[in-house]
Amino acid sequence: MIFRVTQKLAKKIKVVPTTSFQPHDNPFLDWTAHLFMVSRRQCIMLTNSRCLYSIVLTGKGITSEKSFVEQGLKDLRDYMVLDGTAYIFDVNLEPQVDSVTFCKAGDRRVLGSMNDFIYQTKRYLLEMGLPVPLVNMRLNEMPMSMLEYRHPKMALLAFAGQLKS
Repeated sequence: MIFRVTQKLAKKIKVVPTTSFQPHDNPFLDWTAHLFMVSRRQCIMLTNSRCLYSIVLTGKGITSEKSFVEQGLKDLRDYMVLDGTAYIFDVNLEPQVDSVTFCKAGDRRVLGSMNDFIYQTKRYLLEMGLPVPLVNMRLNEMPMSMLEYRHPKMALLAFAGQLKS
């Protein structure tokens, strides 16, 4: 499993990422993570590098690579249960959680999409006062140009369908 982390997040979790890797063969095992602020709270955006399926998690208490991986995967699984896609986590991600590699985030298309998500996240949390699970749902229903204007959840389900065949 690959976590592509930004410099801000790498500094927070005290990890020295290696240079950027090629995309993982399995699209479910390639994630990009970025640290950002909402008002005075630290948040982390965890985004699948291929289908842009994303969640927002609080940065509070995440101070090491171990706590990042544990909390990030826990929050991802919890949201996927709510979203009805937990089977994808159980089959594709759970068996790989022991082999984690950190590298630098480098794909500008993914980072640009994450910046769009972060802008919307701030709006949803601050202006609209939405809870985080609803924010995650809205992010995963946004049409994205990188996905030819499909939704990240649709792209995730398409990958799941491709891997089953």
